[in-house]
Amino acid sequence: MTREMKIRIGAVSCPAEVNNLAANLAVINNWAGKAARAGVKLLLFPELSLTGYATGGAPPTALSPGAHELDAVAQLARRYCLTLAVGLVWQENPAKPPYLAHGLWTPTGQVHLYYKSHLGERERKYYAAGDCLPVFSLPEVRVGFQLCLEQHYPEITQTLALRGAEIILCPHATPRLTPAERRDSWHISLRARAYDNCVYVLATNMVGDNGQGVEYPGGLLLVDPAGQVVAEDFSGRPAMIVDDIDLSLVVNVRSTPQGMCRRFYAPSRRPELYE
Repeated sequence: MTREMKIRIGAVSCPAEVNNLAANLAVINNWAGKAARAGVKLLLFPELSLTGYATGGAPPTALSPGAHELDAVAQLARRYCLTLAVGLVWQENPAKPPYLAHGLWTPTGQVHLYYKSHLGERERKYYAAGDCLPVFSLPEVRVGFQLCLEQHYPEITQTLALRGAEIILCPHATPRLTPAERRDSWHISLRARAYDNCVYVLATNMVGDNGQGVEYPGGLLLVDPAGQVVAEDFSGRPAMIVDDIDLSLVVNVRSTPQGMCRRFYAPSRRPELYE
């Protein structure tokens, strides 16, 4: 079967209160419904959008296999017939530290989890680091993740692109910077990640109060494989961006270079020189 090369995607900048999973699920439900009515097939939420992100004190309570909140997310994906990319603290083994995770819940019941592999200084006190950089193959698109500070590591983007990722999802939960400063920062880093690796990049940041008095500035950005901004919102308020992406822009350039400016350079790199 020939794959449809155009897909409508979206990202949400929304609040998430630490350990208030019922409220956070209600937020996810609200935006998922709006996205479904807009025809979205893949919807990205911020980092730890289900459990909330604590910047001080104890981290959010981890979710484990069988948690009813995970079933609730799966039910939303089925109800609205779209893939939900939702963040959470995940603990599979109670004898080991939890992970900062971001999951993909598909309408057909599949669940894919990425464990954040590059942790911040404070995060290393509470969480285990993931040890792989997977690319998840959905029916519509091949997806990789870079969570928050991971977007500052170009090697991650390059590795995911070489493994076939067509879009990189970059969920954030950072209270730093104003909306305008966040825009400037992402325009520098994420446009370069997209252009250098011939890949779409979709980013979101948490917005509003986390229930512990910490305010997040929000931010939404979609960049195409040429490094051009397709959609953005840096209003500092809850918002959603929606747009159609054309995966042929990725596939065609990677298979057939189109001049010096439209070419996937990574396969011709010389890693033996970089150590």
